[in-house]
Amino acid sequence: MGLVVGIPQAAAQKAAVELTVNATEVSQGDMLRLTVTFVNCKVKRIDPPQIQGLDWRMGPSTSNSTQWVNGVTTSEQSYTYGYTVVGNPVVQIPALSWTTNKGILKSRPVRLNVTGKGGAGAGSQTKPRQSTKSVQRDLVTAIEPSKRTVYLGEPLVLTYKIYNRFTNLDVRNYDIPELEGFWKETVSTPDARWEPQLINGKRYNVATVKQIVAFPQQTGKVILKDFKLNGYMRVNFFEGKEVKATCDPVTIEVLPLPEAAPAQSLGTFANLSVSQSMSADSVFTNEAVTVEVRFRGSGNLKFLREPELAWPTEFEVFDAEVEDNISVSARGESGTRIFKFVAIPRAPGDYTMPAFEALSFDPLTGTHVKSTAAPLQLNVRRGATDAGAAGMTFSHQQDVQVLNQDVRHILTSPGRFLPRTRPTWTNWALGLAFASSPLAFAGTAWARRRRRHEAADWVGTRRKRALRDLHRSLGGASNIEAFGEAMEQYLMAKLGWERSQLTREAVHKRLSEHDPGLAEEWVALWDECEMQRYGAVSGNLESLAERLRSLAQKTETTWA
Repeated sequence: MGLVVGIPQAAAQKAAVELTVNATEVSQGDMLRLTVTFVNCKVKRIDPPQIQGLDWRMGPSTSNSTQWVNGVTTSEQSYTYGYTVVGNPVVQIPALSWTTNKGILKSRPVRLNVTGKGGAGAGSQTKPRQSTKSVQRDLVTAIEPSKRTVYLGEPLVLTYKIYNRFTNLDVRNYDIPELEGFWKETVSTPDARWEPQLINGKRYNVATVKQIVAFPQQTGKVILKDFKLNGYMRVNFFEGKEVKATCDPVTIEVLPLPEAAPAQSLGTFANLSVSQSMSADSVFTNEAVTVEVRFRGSGNLKFLREPELAWPTEFEVFDAEVEDNISVSARGESGTRIFKFVAIPRAPGDYTMPAFEALSFDPLTGTHVKSTAAPLQLNVRRGATDAGAAGMTFSHQQDVQVLNQDVRHILTSPGRFLPRTRPTWTNWALGLAFASSPLAFAGTAWARRRRRHEAADWVGTRRKRALRDLHRSLGGASNIEAFGEAMEQYLMAKLGWERSQLTREAVHKRLSEHDPGLAEEWVALWDECEMQRYGAVSGNLESLAERLRSLAQKTETTWA
């Protein structure tokens, strides 16, 4: 919940002409007040505007005001006329031109909706009607999305605004609701302040209190609501009253991707491109070189994980360092994410880093697009310190060690030769070693075939190892965030899902197909974990871990 105390008025306006009315929903025969206000400018003469659908009756009545805000002067000169509504069903007040001491200025057009005949008569005055549209009430909050329809994972900018026509209003607090089913980033905005805005003939003070870039994680229609405000309006110096406001619901439709995402897809990004570069194209052995893989585009770039590159076997490679240059603004989230790998070649030769491909869904075209980074070439020369170096821990399979002398002297010192006669058991040991060689070869071939099969069916392999990985993760979990991550990783592995598919409703639906009771237990554990994660309750992490182990074991049995 945020807190705004006395949102300040905006600085002085430029010269302008504002045309306002006391109501935009009227009936035939109603009396309408039309006010023309000259801001920071003056007019010598003004005649009643001739407007089709309105019959001039009286006026003008005039008023003048001057304000000083932070040393800046703002003046206003207003003329108010009385008209009778005679048009039906719509009266359009066009943009009118006025000759002022600051030149010719124009007002904005105003649209009046006219219903059947009212009972007010020509000489009476009606009260402003309350419209169902939020901006036609005197105090409302509003959630304004940049789009109403988005794809799964496509960024959506949500702007939270307050529209106010009251004077002497103090905004005590406002409550921005949580977004369920979205990953969100907050846009850095200046402090909230009132900005004047003319909306359909009415002057409002508008304050933007927050902007969020939201990434939908589940499909379907999402209703945004409950942006509430509490304020206090002063009637006079001694009296005032509490006022409240809320927003009209906003429906966002999240569309699934038009075609199934390939297994290697990175997600939803607009104009995603990938490139790779190397710090040098020629180095010596045991000399470090830096390889950078750069992703550039718009979307949730923080979702990108370390790419899997095809490194030569002669390279020693360290974990990548991540460098982000990402901006979050009212236009969404865009920038670059760079992965920097440090590699040390241990053998000389000419090496090629193959081309790297990035596949993603582009919401601008509605298709999966591919970006390719060009291959890299690296020449590795033998370093001067490598020749005859003792203690070399890495050797290329093609390296040949040349001895300094072709013939070595025969060692004549005693105690260094094998005896002529050996125990009988050594013969049996050598025979057993020769006999077991085919078995060892067969075992190695079987292990290699198994690894190849696991690499081809990585989803199945991940599902088989889910329980073992869960126990390992829980052993190192020291807080509720690590516990929740272990639980989510197990469910994603067991269901064969990516993180974008993992929601509480989807898990419940999928597990209910096997065992409804098991699905309820998972949802209950999920809820308790979320409550502890966000501080709603506190509990024993060890107890949660035991429940998770037991529930995972039960899932393994049921799944079998």
